[in-house]
Amino acid sequence: MFKAIGLVALALLLATMPCAVHAQGSAMEEIGSKAAKEAMAQLGFQSGDKDILALTNAGHAIVEGQTTQAALKGLTEASGCSVGDGNLLQVLRPYWKPLWFYFFDKETGEAIFLQADNRAVGMSAQKLASLPADQAFTRITRANVDLDYMLNHTDEGNATFQGAFGGNEFTLVGMSNVWAQPGSSFDFLQATAFHDHLCPGVTSGYMLAKFVEGKLPIEDISAQSYRVIACPQWCKDDLLQMRWDATPGKSSMFVMALSDAEKSALRARYNQSDVAGIYIRWNQTAKQGDALVLGFNWTRARELDGSADFKGPSWAAKLVEDVRLMEYWNQPQLVVSVIKEFEVDSERLALLQSAGVHPLKVAGVM
Repeated sequence: MFKAIGLVALALLLATMPCAVHAQGSAMEEIGSKAAKEAMAQLGFQSGDKDILALTNAGHAIVEGQTTQAALKGLTEASGCSVGDGNLLQVLRPYWKPLWFYFFDKETGEAIFLQADNRAVGMSAQKLASLPADQAFTRITRANVDLDYMLNHTDEGNATFQGAFGGNEFTLVGMSNVWAQPGSSFDFLQATAFHDHLCPGVTSGYMLAKFVEGKLPIEDISAQSYRVIACPQWCKDDLLQMRWDATPGKSSMFVMALSDAEKSALRARYNQSDVAGIYIRWNQTAKQGDALVLGFNWTRARELDGSADFKGPSWAAKLVEDVRLMEYWNQPQLVVSVIKEFEVDSERLALLQSAGVHPLKVAGVM
């Protein structure tokens, strides 16, 4: 008898669980749809418009214990923006940050930012659908974020960078302007979303990657891979994790800092190029690899992009550099140099990766 009662209770529990999950998913889907519809109304675009970029932290944010990936479904179905079309990107944020949505029209430069109200997300999908937008979102902000427009209307630019997008201004303005350029690349923007913003440091990683891939191409996909001794570390390394799947957890990247004194000494020694780490094409089958110690010349980069003597507002300097450096993405040799080439075996690789051993000393460059 007790067994029968237990089975009945279990059946009732299982019967109710899918409804609960569906209700949560539907509410989260509705908030994504609602954000898209409000953006469509305010920016005046139709579903499927390829001139629209959608950025969001949905899928990373967790709201009141609920994951937020269903919001992506609602956003896509309403706006037509999708990963497949290259106009939907998930920007990495820690799970405790508020859920937000952002839409940008590259034809007009207009953008809208919407931050979800946690209380609204906890409602039923039906109740949420009937809410006015200003009750579903704690912040709805519009601004023209075209970089040329902002540089010509600095008062508006200043206002935007005073928190218009909930502290996400640099991220959203930078990604929008690079995405809008004819030469933009999805792989670069995807890595930028992982890094959580676009800065010249990420661009340097793209150029370093292209240089290594030209110099040491992967020729045996079953045995070869790239390993990185990120010494020193900077934003470049997040791009390399995405592009090469070279992550610390898989022992493909080892991250170590340099002191300011070491950086200055190396810069003086190597003609003002910053040492940018050690890059290894490793053959797991042969247990040997080819290594490059590379330099990145920031002085030369800023001469090329014209940002060395930039006199505009402080918030614009890196944005200008981001856009102008795009012209040189496929010419990494202009700023990347080989400081040293050498071969590695398992023993030397272990030394380069080990705690307590300075990898640049093992490589013989300091």
